[in-house]
Amino acid sequence: MKTLLIVYVHGFKGDSTTFLQFPQYVEQRLRQIYPSTAIASVVYPPYDTKGELTVAANAFLSFLETKVIDLEVANGTGSPVISPTVGVILVGHSMGGLVISDTTVQILARDPTIVFPKVIGLLCFDSPFLGLHSSVFAQDVIHRGTSKFNELKALGASVPLATVGSYLFAKKSNEQPTQRAADGKPASDQKSSPNWGKIAGLTAAGVATTAAAAAGTMWYLKSQNVDISWAKDHLIFVGAIFQKPSALKSRLWTFYQARERVQLVNYYTVIQPKENAQSANPQDSTQMIKGLGKLISGEGDGKRTFCNIPKETPYSDFFVPAENNNALGEIEAHMNMFEDRKNSGYATLLGESVERISGWVSIWEKN
Repeated sequence: MKTLLIVYVHGFKGDSTTFLQFPQYVEQRLRQIYPSTAIASVVYPPYDTKGELTVAANAFLSFLETKVIDLEVANGTGSPVISPTVGVILVGHSMGGLVISDTTVQILARDPTIVFPKVIGLLCFDSPFLGLHSSVFAQDVIHRGTSKFNELKALGASVPLATVGSYLFAKKSNEQPTQRAADGKPASDQKSSPNWGKIAGLTAAGVATTAAAAAGTMWYLKSQNVDISWAKDHLIFVGAIFQKPSALKSRLWTFYQARERVQLVNYYTVIQPKENAQSANPQDSTQMIKGLGKLISGEGDGKRTFCNIPKETPYSDFFVPAENNNALGEIEAHMNMFEDRKNSGYATLLGESVERISGWVSIWEKN
């Protein structure tokens, strides 16, 4: 008997509730389609979304190997590597998609003919494989950062430009930065904790590598009494999406070359702002900004996206749109992908996800 293991991995500052009821619904439908296949769904426990991304990927790989080996032993498999009975689907939201993809890249690098654990597909949701779209960031903060740059330098605050980023808008947060009052003691008033929604708009995509963005980010963190060392450590984690385009594309190219062994798809949120609505990102994304040029929003027809979407193949083949007509902004759409009341496209997303996984499983079971 074969076993299908589905593992869900949250993004930056997410937790075990990120996916809400989505895993249960997917499992229920797959059980109806494959009654003779054992199906197990696991939500990866909350992990430290700080430091280098490779650390998180290594930790997840160890977790995955242990989980698969336990299932193989339970199935009485003679040779789990040569004749595995456990097939794995990895599901990642936001930065979780990069964690599971980098984990799979490690697995693929071991042997060109053997994949163990037997990962057959990666289902990603709004994972910024090519960075965040320029329409996500708040332009006024960038301008504010420019005016505060010299002041910031005088304070001695600095952070590698490549690591400056947003918190990637997780649905929930188990960990909050230590906030300190003017006297240096921890603040006890919970209402004074930093608003991650505001910090989120500080930087994105190409803007994140500018001095203005660095200054704006650090200045804001200081103004909100956020511990800078705490912030730097966590911003290193999201620094993985602020690399050169060639470096970002190399990850997807690996999956293109391995498309006969493992599949990958990334459902990205698309919003069509309502007329006269107060969006989370109200500025005109076609505005000219010095050093950046014109910021082209989303699909070019008024729709907006959270992630950068490639136009050229084969990279564009990995990206599938998921529209949400309820959301007023990119961040809101990103956060509410798995909440049916706030995502008009939830039912479609669920149905397509089950259908895609089912197709992957069907091919796996025949082999």
